[in-house]
Amino acid sequence: MNIQMRVIGIILTALVITQVSCNTYRTRTGFNLPEAVRMGDIQRDSCMTIPLYQGNGHWGCADGAFGLHIHPEEGDAFGKTEYIHLGHHVRAKFNADYLLPLAKIFWETLPETTDQYEQYQSFYDGIITTRFTTGKNMVKTTTWFDPVNKDLAGIIIELKGTASDVILQPFGKTGVHYNQVVEQISQIRKVDDCWRVDISCGEVVSSLYLKSNANVRREGGCLRLQLHEGKNEILISVGSPIEKSNRESLNGTIEWWNEKWMNMGCLLIPDSTAQRMWVRSMAMFLSSFTGDGAGLSPPCGLSGNGWPFYFPQDGSFVHAVLLATGNIDIAKSWIERLAADPDGLRAYTKRLFGVDGIFSPWVFPYGTIEGYHDPVPPNQFYYEIHNAGYLARMAYETALLVDDEAWTERYVVPLIEGTAEFYKNISRKEEDGLWHLFVTPSMGQDERGGENQKDYLCALYSAKYCFQRAVELKLDRDGSYREILENMAFPVLLSPQGLYYSCNCEGDANFGDQKHPVQLNPLTFLPVDTLLSDPSRIAYEKRYEITANAKEPLFHGWTLGTFLLAGSRCGNPEEWIKDWENLRISDNVDAEWIQIYESSSNYDMPFYISTNGLIAQSLLNNLISDWYGKLEIAKCNPWQGDIHLKNIYSKLGIVIDGVINGSSARLYLKAWKDAEFECNGEIIRLKKGEVLEKIIAAPHSDMPNGADPA
Repeated sequence: MNIQMRVIGIILTALVITQVSCNTYRTRTGFNLPEAVRMGDIQRDSCMTIPLYQGNGHWGCADGAFGLHIHPEEGDAFGKTEYIHLGHHVRAKFNADYLLPLAKIFWETLPETTDQYEQYQSFYDGIITTRFTTGKNMVKTTTWFDPVNKDLAGIIIELKGTASDVILQPFGKTGVHYNQVVEQISQIRKVDDCWRVDISCGEVVSSLYLKSNANVRREGGCLRLQLHEGKNEILISVGSPIEKSNRESLNGTIEWWNEKWMNMGCLLIPDSTAQRMWVRSMAMFLSSFTGDGAGLSPPCGLSGNGWPFYFPQDGSFVHAVLLATGNIDIAKSWIERLAADPDGLRAYTKRLFGVDGIFSPWVFPYGTIEGYHDPVPPNQFYYEIHNAGYLARMAYETALLVDDEAWTERYVVPLIEGTAEFYKNISRKEEDGLWHLFVTPSMGQDERGGENQKDYLCALYSAKYCFQRAVELKLDRDGSYREILENMAFPVLLSPQGLYYSCNCEGDANFGDQKHPVQLNPLTFLPVDTLLSDPSRIAYEKRYEITANAKEPLFHGWTLGTFLLAGSRCGNPEEWIKDWENLRISDNVDAEWIQIYESSSNYDMPFYISTNGLIAQSLLNNLISDWYGKLEIAKCNPWQGDIHLKNIYSKLGIVIDGVINGSSARLYLKAWKDAEFECNGEIIRLKKGEVLEKIIAAPHSDMPNGADPA
């Protein structure tokens, strides 16, 4: 593919602006949204190893090849299959909060062979169907998690002939992080037309209700469902009896997902693999998070894989996509939860570091922060002092989209004020005239960079971001933040190669052995610059040299996701394609492109939606970006053909619809507030509610990889 053709459309030279209506746009573009979403559907005709994930933000699970959970005796080599609910957690070792699995529902026995098999996950409808036959017996399962009644999940098993019994087994002894085994105790009884399973651990008691037209009986500590020929309907609820029917729940689920896709932001990319990744990533986000304040899911969603805690840093990778696709209610609910107890966050910070301000815990509690991690957290990674920057960015950018001064004052200002104060209190001006960051204990984002080091690069970037936002929000009452911003300790980290070391004390000792490329943070996580800086550009060019095992290629954690997102914002389609292809070459994604492993070939930790967040951002920012405070179109477009955009929200104050291709773009910009921004060197001003048509007619093709003409 000719590189010049891929970058056509980067610089706009002809701008025609006319006022149009949104209805005109929808008829002109021909964007078939259901078809675009269904391109992401999963259809299999043979049993595969990767389970399929679904949820509703309160709870979820992955289902195995035969439509239910994998039998406990079969293990979980390719990820767990179990019910996980955000309300079922226990405070245990280190006074930390741990999500616990509730139960498994599985076939008692499975056929050794099948004559026919198919499994289909419809993301547009929010359901998974699995069908298999053996001899004269046919089984079809349909599963879903109700997004309206969010504590409800449904199963329909249609049977011709006979099939194995189904077992619902609550968890008993359960291993959790930090070498703990906790005891979960279950009590089962019949309540009216439901079976109730109370699962207790410590002070938490969660109640599962099961209602079915199958023959259900208690057997030991389990429920046995004996199926009949025809339609076996099963509803399972957490916390309350079941009032809906299967049909009502299923129809409501399909309607909710159809409406959600129709109303939120979406892309249609002329590359089938990229389109699948976009749809599947968005479906994972919507299955894992909700806007009703239930909380944030762990990095692997509600699949049960990986960690039983949620990480604000990982959440921030997804948060930006939620804002950009108009899922502002979800992003807003996160901030309301994270900012619910600023005094508690300050007390936590004071106890860990002995300074005033707000440090973002590496993982947040599901319950109260009072007594959390008392007397000390589990290990040194809980002292990663860069985390406060991610908390501040999520709060600030949500405030931009919410656009409500009272809400901002209540939830956002305390976080920005507190995080800036924290960084100020661990900053010291030294004899070199620079402000240095140091506190004990501490860790950097590069987990191989050592403990208690000086001037962690990631922390400097976070501090810079927090100081900038504090100044913008007029919280710099004595001018101290401006003073620090003018002379932060970045120069002492500058390497001979022109990029920054990861901290002051290590020098180049871990260069090439970093787990994460923190030098890319200004391109990926924290918009602290107004233009691409030389150290960031050089770090991007040397990203494979910085990071351990990247040349193999093998990637740890979310590293490859940062490569892709950095490429989008540098504007280098050729290098972006290299990183994209390495997703599969490095075994960072499965062969079906369903999910991302936590690290390359880490098969027991699938559905690492942290990296999905970075990839979804990258797919979008290839086309539309406001990272540097201006609107950039097709800065890193690696695709040929028409690309459709629908309802893409920008922090600049506009919603974007339209079509982009290699030679032109027709965009419709609707202002959701009074907006003034730069696009291709021209200032565009819109009044709230105004819609402008922007036709890009003759873009340059002589700019290197979308570089800023300035």
